[in-house]
Amino acid sequence: MKISLEQTCDILNRSADEVLYIANNEKRLPIQLVGDEELNYNEDGTISFNENVETTEPTWWFNLDDVLAFKKQMDEGLVGEIESHLND
Repeated sequence: MKISLEQTCDILNRSADEVLYIANNEKRLPIQLVGDEELNYNEDGTISFNENVETTEPTWWFNLDDVLAFKKQMDEGLVGEIESHLND
């Protein structure tokens, strides 16, 4: 089941910046960026616009099972590099 960044923050009791740091920098939490639906990325490296689609913002998505597994690690005291940065 996919969940949003906001839902992930609520489950982990962390800010969005902390969750994105853990996911993108530490690579300890799988994350997926769903792009803007207005754009088509063509095989030749160019982009084209979908004129029939409303403006959308790229969003971050997480898998609930991954988030719960990471939460279990956090509960066991294995928070990782982020804790040392917060304590500096």
